[in-house]
Amino acid sequence: ISWAQIELGLDCAIDIIHRFLGGHKIVPAVPRTSLYRKIEYIRKWAKTIPEPTFRNAVPALLDEIETAAETRHDLIHGIIIKQEEGTGEAEMVRVIHSATKPVDKKYYKVTTVQILRAAVDAGKLGGRSLQMGTGIQDLIPLLTEILKKPDASIIEISRARRYPRLFSI
Repeated sequence: ISWAQIELGLDCAIDIIHRFLGGHKIVPAVPRTSLYRKIEYIRKWAKTIPEPTFRNAVPALLDEIETAAETRHDLIHGIIIKQEEGTGEAEMVRVIHSATKPVDKKYYKVTTVQILRAAVDAGKLGGRSLQMGTGIQDLIPLLTEILKKPDASIIEISRARRYPRLFSI
């Protein structure tokens, strides 16, 4: 699946947030490995953005990434326990690590069509994730300008400076 593109967008966003947009005030060290820590970091930061369209679009995208992550985990970490040749379907199981149980198992069926759909969906999410990262990069000069003109709104300045990526993730 095209998951690396999703992670690249998150990592790009995190680097920019941490270095230039106050992310170091959220946590002192950049989250690098856990998808869920990365998402939580970006969620916390997005709440600090005064512009509502962008502030609300970021968590919506992160929700979609979390949902897709569950499918990715099933496909990557699951094992086939039953498959009949030529059906395009398999029964799988994956171990779920839990704080309350030593080991839990998730049983599910998957088809080749579902796998291909998940790959296409991940590709689309990856594009949006990268768009988020570049949109956040656009915030650097935008916030600099806002600090010079505190009475101007982010939307007015953004549209005047042509930052459509901020509002289209």
